[in-house]
Amino acid sequence: MYDYLLPLQKRHLKRASEILTESFIDNPMFVYFFSEPKNRRKILSMTFPIVIQVLQSNGRLFVTSDHVEGLFCVSQHGEKTKIGKLLNAAFTCAIRIPQFLIHLSLIEFLRKASRLQPANSTLAKYKMRFDNFLLVDSVCVDPAHRHKGHMTKMMKAAIEETKKRKTFCLLQTETMKNVRIYKHLGFSVVEEVRFDHIPFSTFVMIYDPYGITDKMKKNQPE
Repeated sequence: MYDYLLPLQKRHLKRASEILTESFIDNPMFVYFFSEPKNRRKILSMTFPIVIQVLQSNGRLFVTSDHVEGLFCVSQHGEKTKIGKLLNAAFTCAIRIPQFLIHLSLIEFLRKASRLQPANSTLAKYKMRFDNFLLVDSVCVDPAHRHKGHMTKMMKAAIEETKKRKTFCLLQTETMKNVRIYKHLGFSVVEEVRFDHIPFSTFVMIYDPYGITDKMKKNQPE
């Protein structure tokens, strides 16, 4: 399934963090949290090394090659968290807290984050009802290497694993451009979470070739 991708290694970390920053710098969610571009770039560049460690504690990260044109994370709901890696992430976060506070208004951040809770609750419904499905996270491609098939290559690997496990796959995105790409690959939108006074939606998407969640999807509000 992942024969044409590489597991993320230590040698990839710096480049992976840079690509995450460049890929998500204009993401509507991060623009919402950090409206000033220069400040947003500083915060994301400090945040993504920690994000990578957190993702590694719950799933597997893959890169397209040693050049790291793109990367993504696949995790299996129901698998145990790798405690050692999670503790490393917590330690790194604790060290960097003073740097964050220089650029971050914590109260404002928490206030904005509380408004986005409905998007997290949507995934929680699936986590409570189903075991052993796949979650795809942090899919990104270096802007300099877009339109070369890298995202398709990564997502097809996740689709192959979904079929092999005879399960389904979930992801979230905040951009219509990604919605169109994922739809082309066989995903469908199961919920668009809209927010009052927030200029973007979160789209929860699913690839479910075996119809495992059909009954639940029928109960989703229009």
